Amino acid sequence: MLTTVVDRVRGFWEPLAAGLLVLAAAIVVGVSTTLSTAGYFGLGALVAAVACPVGVTLGVGLFGEVVAVTSGLWDHRFGNGQHIAACVLVAAQATVAVYIAVHRTRRTSELRQVRAVAEVAQRALLPEIPGRLHGAGFAARYLSAAREASVGGDLYEVVATQHTIRVIIGDVRGKGLPAVRLATVVLGAFREAASTWLDQEQVAAACARSVSREADPEDFVTALLVDIHPDGRLSLCSAGHHPPLLVGATSTAALTCPFSPPLGLGDRFATTTAGWDVGDRLLLFTDGLIEARDGDRAFFQLERHVDLLRGVSPDVALDQLTSALTGHVGGNLHDDLALLLVERLATGSSTEASPAGASGLASGQPGRPLTDAL
Repeated sequence: MLTTVVDRVRGFWEPLAAGLLVLAAAIVVGVSTTLSTAGYFGLGALVAAVACPVGVTLGVGLFGEVVAVTSGLWDHRFGNGQHIAACVLVAAQATVAVYIAVHRTRRTSELRQVRAVAEVAQRALLPEIPGRLHGAGFAARYLSAAREASVGGDLYEVVATQHTIRVIIGDVRGKGLPAVRLATVVLGAFREAASTWLDQEQVAAACARSVSREADPEDFVTALLVDIHPDGRLSLCSAGHHPPLLVGATSTAALTCPFSPPLGLGDRFATTTAGWDVGDRLLLFTDGLIEARDGDRAFFQLERHVDLLRGVSPDVALDQLTSALTGHVGGNLHDDLALLLVERLATGSSTEASPAGASGLASGQPGRPLTDAL
C-alpha cells in the first residue's frame, strides 16, 4: 500500500517539476538573450499533462500564458505581431495540454473501474481460503504470468462438507480469457458437486462433463481432487495432474495416483487412498512450479527446496517457496502458478496454522521418492 502511494506521488510531482523546469528554462533564455522564447512557454503545460491532474495542468498553462504576455515588456516586443502570435501559440499549447489531461484522466478512471470489476471477478474465481478448517490448516498462493491480471487458467478451491474437506487444484490448457472462462466452469461444477453425497470419482466426472460441454474440442483441464477425512485418510483422484507431495518431518514423497484422463478427455476416473499423520503437510501445485526455467533453461528443482515447507507456518512456507521460485526465474514467470499447502492439525487444535514436523510418512501409504516422481 505504501509503495503504491509513493509511486502515485512520484508520478504526480515528476511531470509537474519537469513542466515547470521547461518553462523556467524558456524564461531564463528569453531574459538573458535577445531571442523571443515566448512561444515556448506553453511546453511546460504539455509536459505536465503527461501525468498531472487537469487542474494542475491548467494552472501551469495559465502561468505560461501570463509569462508570455508579460515577456513583451522585457524584450520590448509588447503588442507587436510577433508577441501576439507567441501568446496565441502558448494559449493553443495550454489548450491542447488540458485536452490531453482530460482525456488521460477519463481513460485512467475507466481503466480503474475495469480493474475494480476484474478484481471482484477474480476474488469470486479464487476466494480466500480459510486458514483452518475441520482439523486442517491451509495456505494458498496464486501467481499469474500476466502482469495486469491476478488470475489465469490455474484454479483451486476448498469445500467443507459435514464429514469431509474436499479440495481441487487444476490447470487449464491455454492462456488468457478463454482459460479463465474454462476455469470458472470447472470451479462452478466442483463447488456444486462437492457439496453433495457424490463420491470423489463422481465429482470428477461432473467436472469433466462441464468441461466437455463448454470447452472447444482441443481444450482440457488437468486436475487433482483430494478428500481429507477426519480419521487421517486422504482420497486422491488425479485427472492427468501432477501428484501431490506429502512432506513429513524427515522425508518427502509424491503420492502416486492411478492414471485418469484430464477433464474434458474422458469421464471415468480412478481413486486411491493414502494416510498422513498429525503435522504432515500436503503440497498441491500446478506445472508453473516444476516447469519454471531460469535464464539457462534449467528447471526449478523442487526437491532441493522442500525444507522450505518445514518448521514454519504454512503461509510463511509458501512465501519462502514462491520467493525461491521467482529468484530462480529472475522475477518473470512464464506460466501461471497455483499452490495449496495443507497441514493435518492435532484434534482440538485452536491454532490456524501450526509448524509441521511432528512425524514422517504414514506407514503403508502409496508413495515414491520425490526425485523419481518429478
